[in-house]
Amino acid sequence: MYLVLTAMLALNVSADILNGFTMVNDSLLNSIETSNVRNGGLYDKMQYLYEQNPQKVGEWLEKTKEVKAKSDELYNMLQEYKVGIIKLADGKNADPKGNTIEKKDNLDVAGQYVELNRGVGRGKALKKAIDDYRIFVEAMYGNDPQKTEIYNKIFSTEDAVNTHGEKVDWINARFETMPAVAVITMLAKYQSDVKAAEAELINYFMAQTDAGDYRVNKIVARVIPVSKHVMQGGYYQAELALMAVDTTAMPKYYLGEDRELDTSFLRIPCGSIGTFPLKGRIELTGPDGIARSYPFEDEYTVGAPTATIANQDMNVVYKGYDNRMEISVPGVPSEKLKISAVGATMQKKDGVYICKPTKDGEITINVMAEIEGRSQTMGSSKFRVRPLPDPTAFLRIKDSNGNTIDFHPRLTPKHRLRRNELLEAEMVAEYADGMLKASFKINQFTLLISDGRGGYTTTLSDGSHFSASQKTALRKLKSGSMILFDKIKVTGAKTVQLDYPQIALP
Repeated sequence: MYLVLTAMLALNVSADILNGFTMVNDSLLNSIETSNVRNGGLYDKMQYLYEQNPQKVGEWLEKTKEVKAKSDELYNMLQEYKVGIIKLADGKNADPKGNTIEKKDNLDVAGQYVELNRGVGRGKALKKAIDDYRIFVEAMYGNDPQKTEIYNKIFSTEDAVNTHGEKVDWINARFETMPAVAVITMLAKYQSDVKAAEAELINYFMAQTDAGDYRVNKIVARVIPVSKHVMQGGYYQAELALMAVDTTAMPKYYLGEDRELDTSFLRIPCGSIGTFPLKGRIELTGPDGIARSYPFEDEYTVGAPTATIANQDMNVVYKGYDNRMEISVPGVPSEKLKISAVGATMQKKDGVYICKPTKDGEITINVMAEIEGRSQTMGSSKFRVRPLPDPTAFLRIKDSNGNTIDFHPRLTPKHRLRRNELLEAEMVAEYADGMLKASFKINQFTLLISDGRGGYTTTLSDGSHFSASQKTALRKLKSGSMILFDKIKVTGAKTVQLDYPQIALP
């Protein structure tokens, strides 16, 4: 109606037309009053939402306050222009509220008030204020093309074209030689548009408070355990949770940076021992069409397969010997173990525990583990203490090919000992089966050679090697002669005197 009345002004300004503007103005004032009530309710609702969830709504409440301030600023400016024009037209009888005007047909006061004849006046200030508000509103929508097109039309300040086809700038087109009532109605329309834009923005902000929320159609219960393997005396711990899911919108699962998975269940082969990081992300598209990424990070530990196997009849440790013992508890790192013993000392070295009995009879080894911040007994074992068995004496020789051979008549009977091998041989003492690893030293041994009269001549070695006199005697003997080794004195892990079978000289 406002546009029709404006067009008719170019032909004739009658009382009926002027009264028509008054009707339009009254309608706009009613609309503004209704908008004030509605917008007040919207502000109250936004404040309520903020009180329920400050973190979620805080950003949008601040934007709402900014919109209110900007809208009030332009609205009040428009009201100020209405009151100013009415005062110029009606003088002392002017309506202080700027709602009604008596001299509706006054064609001069509007242009006079906006200072058409000045380079910079109220008209330019109003045009700039409307432009600034339009740009602000469009920015609040993120410069959405559809919204921009709408508000460019509602708050347009572009030049107009008169009846002669000539361009007229916005200020002159709206205020020059226009009836005062038409200008008042035009300013009221802008006020109504401001209130409408304000309401639309608040509703938009309310929608944004849950724009990133996901719609669900199924609630399921889940038990998320810390671990499914629990030590006796410990605690089974798990988080009980309700999970809201949308079976119609499936997320995408990524392991690492770009490896997309086919399912939400992870199944990772564990071929190496150690602690391994676990990183990835889950992507889900929200109802607003935006794909959001949710990263996750964890780690898992892979241990070696372990088993405790004990022969109860052979639980033996040797006194005076570094008994090497592997001790582990499945699921517990070695640094969390505390090992002690009654009747022995325990020392960790190179991943194993060295047990040294300090008494005869029996010892007890105790295992403690630190679990969930407290020490817990994991078990104990008893071991019988036995003296170290005697080692076996060998002649360590080198054959013609340079190979080292431990020669003993009973253990290596197939080897035919040669004279030159014997002369360069070394007497050693070790455990023949190799099960026990202990160090021994040959201090001395006695060589017995028959004197042909039923007696023996004896000579002493030079430590573990033949002495010069022994080598001289061996070179003089005929092949097939029998020789004996006696009083092989050994020190080291155990001090003992060993014997050696009789051998024939090659």
